Order: sequence, then structure tokens, then C-alpha cells
Amino acid sequence: MKLQSIQALRGMAALMVVLYHARALEIAGIDRAAGTESALIGGLFASGFAGVDLFFVISGFIMVWVTRNVLAGPATSAYFLFGRLTRIYPVWWAAAALGLLYMVLSGGVALIDSSGLAIRPETPEYQFLLKSFLLIPQPDFPVLLIGWTLIHEVYFYIVFALILMLPRAWLPYTLLVWGICVVAASLLGLSMPMAQNLMTLAIHPMTMEFIFGAVVGILVTSGLIWRAGTITLLAALGLVAALGLQAEPTHYTLQWGRVLEFGLPCAALVYGLAGLDVRGRLAWLVPALVGAVVAGLVFQLFGLVPQSPQEARRGAVILAVLVGGLAMLIVLWAGWLLGQARPGWLLAMAPFWRGLLDRVSQTGDWSYSIYLFHLFALGIVQRLMARTGAGSDLAPWLRLGAPGLNDNLVFLIGGTVSALAAGWLGYMVVERPALFVFGWLRRLIFRRRSSAAG
Repeated sequence: MKLQSIQALRGMAALMVVLYHARALEIAGIDRAAGTESALIGGLFASGFAGVDLFFVISGFIMVWVTRNVLAGPATSAYFLFGRLTRIYPVWWAAAALGLLYMVLSGGVALIDSSGLAIRPETPEYQFLLKSFLLIPQPDFPVLLIGWTLIHEVYFYIVFALILMLPRAWLPYTLLVWGICVVAASLLGLSMPMAQNLMTLAIHPMTMEFIFGAVVGILVTSGLIWRAGTITLLAALGLVAALGLQAEPTHYTLQWGRVLEFGLPCAALVYGLAGLDVRGRLAWLVPALVGAVVAGLVFQLFGLVPQSPQEARRGAVILAVLVGGLAMLIVLWAGWLLGQARPGWLLAMAPFWRGLLDRVSQTGDWSYSIYLFHLFALGIVQRLMARTGAGSDLAPWLRLGAPGLNDNLVFLIGGTVSALAAGWLGYMVVERPALFVFGWLRRLIFRRRSSAAG
């Protein structure tokens, strides 16, 4: 059973990352043109990298959710791990191959970052490529920058597969021990912002986000669902606040800062949404969505950047949360009044909201492909705009850095649509066929079906 709300949340996480990288490319384009304007994509989206934190929490939840009815043992563990790895690697290899092609065409093995700059790896090329394609930690980012998150995912899957060999009743205790090890390593000063080897991968603070999600999964699958609607509303506002408060990246914000500021509200949001889905009370999504959007818009009006003083950020966040919370209360009150006076009208609106949820949930299906292929789409849009707008009458619309907002709007809309289209194409051409082939192969090898497929 797939939870629609969680699928929609996966789509939101992917879109956050898309807009974060779009912002980086927009700034790079403005800088190349020696422009003085600020990026249109700013405010909360300067912290859009938190989509990764949301992905990690969702991943931990899904691992517990899809294995809730399986029997412990080596067979289940192997079946689960085969399914997860064959879901990750084929699409990653396709995206990494495109990244490698870019590197070859750009003059040798080089690493493309979110601003489109080439950075040569420190490790020998053959080791760099081998570790990149196998998702093994190394001092350099993989052949495609965003693959660093998949290194963590593979680690999560391997550890969770080992946990599946133990009785289900032991799951909370194994997660507790795992978390204690991560915290102890940080207290001893052993953790690093980037996992450069197996040791720093095993003790990386972001592992806690997977554990948070797994704990949420235990609560939901155990039926321990309490005030899911209220928690969803508070978590939505909490995540907006966290996105607004996060400042420039530092040693702290890249480790425990993001785990606490993003991981905890993301875990609360997953708990609330999953609880609403299980209980069939998804109507709460309407005030949550309205309130979060209103709060986000209020914060955006302040025009803050990561370098803005923390006092200004706090003031903007407080006002945004208050206005967003008020919007939630108004929607709840209006819904109650409408339910009392015109219940038929309220029921007539249900198909619209269900249809909207269905559409957003589809982006959740594509989220992995969106995540892996969006940088290519954004880069193509940026280059097309630069070449088409250079020295032509279209420059105000297509040359990033030109006076006015036209060029920024074109890049924002064109880049976002292209990223979603690239994700859909990757899903249809690579991911879905791979899921079919390896799903068939898994059934052939193990000769049985299991709800651990996920």
C-alpha cells in the first residue's frame, strides 16, 4: 500500500532540490554577465538543499513501512537488499554516464557542481570513476555531484538489511544503538561534513535523519497515531521556519545543524501525513498547504539572502509563521462553517483536491529521476538562454543578468518545467523499465513475492 501523502512529499523534496540548484545556476549566470541584481530564486529556496534531509527521513520511514509484515531472516534480508540496490544503481549509472560524457566533452575527467563549474578530482581517474559508479565514499564528490546522497542511501539499505535478520521486536533497540554510536562519534570529534571513507560514512550525523524516519515508521505501523492533523500543521510551519532560519553553510550547519533544524520538522511532517493517510483524513492537507504557502510568501517578501543578519531572519520567520498559522486557522474555520451550512459544497470540492493530490503524487513517482537528471536540464536551459540572448533583441528576456525580471522569470519557469520533464523522461525511459526487469529477475531468483519490495 503506497501512501499518497508520502509520495507527494517525495515530489516536494525533489522540487526543493531543483529550485536550490536553479538558484545556484541563476547566480552563476548573473555573475558571468557582470550583473548586479539579486537572484529571483531566493528566500526559502536558498535552503532548498533541505530536500535531501526530507528524502532521508522519508527513506527511513519507507524502509519500516514496506517491511512491516515480513518475517525476519536471511532470505528476507537478501530479498529486500536486492530490491533496493537494483532500484538505486541502474538509474544512477545512466545519470553518472551522462555526467561522465559531460566531463569528457569538457576536457577530461572533471566534476560538475551546481553552478556549472568544472573541478578536477584529487584521486586518480580510474579510482575516482570506479568509486563514483559504485557509490563508494571518497574525498571527491562522485562523477555527478548529487550522487553523494546516494552513497548514504546505499549505506542505510545495507544496515537495514542486516537489521531485518533480527526479530522485528528488536528494531527499536537496534535503531537506538545505531543512533547512540552516531552521537558518540560526533562527541568524540570523529564526524566530518562530507563522508570521505567508510568510517566517516558510518558515523555521519545525517544518518540520524534515516533513524528519525524509521522511528516514525515504527510509530505509524504500531498504530501510535496521535493528533496527526495538528502535528501536520505545526510541522509544516516548523519546516518553513527552519528553511528561513538556516544561514550560510558552516561546519555545524552541514552536520548537526541540518539534522536538528531540518530533520526533526521533516520527521514530524512525515509522521503527521502518514497518520492522516492511514486514518483517511487527508482533508487536513488543505489548511497545511495553504498555511505553508502563505508563510513562505510572507518570508519571500523580505528579500533575505543567506548572508542576511540572523536578527532579520528571525523577525521575518516569526511574522511568516504567525501569518501562516492564521491562514491555517481561517481555512479550518471556513471549512467548519461550510460543513455546517453547505455540506454539499464541501463534498463537491473533494474531487478537485483528490485530483490535485494525484497529480502531485505522480511527481513523487518521478522524484528519483527528477533528482538525478534535473542538473542536466537546468544546465541546458541556462546555455540555450545564454547563446540565444547574446547580442540579440531577446537579451532582456534570455540573458541572465540583464536589467529587470524577465530573464529571471524565463529561467525559473523554463528550468523548473525542463527539470520535471527530464525527470518524467528518465522515469519512463530508464527507471520504470529497470524496475520491471529487475522486479521480474528478483521474483525469478527468490521465487516468491514479498512486501519488502518497497
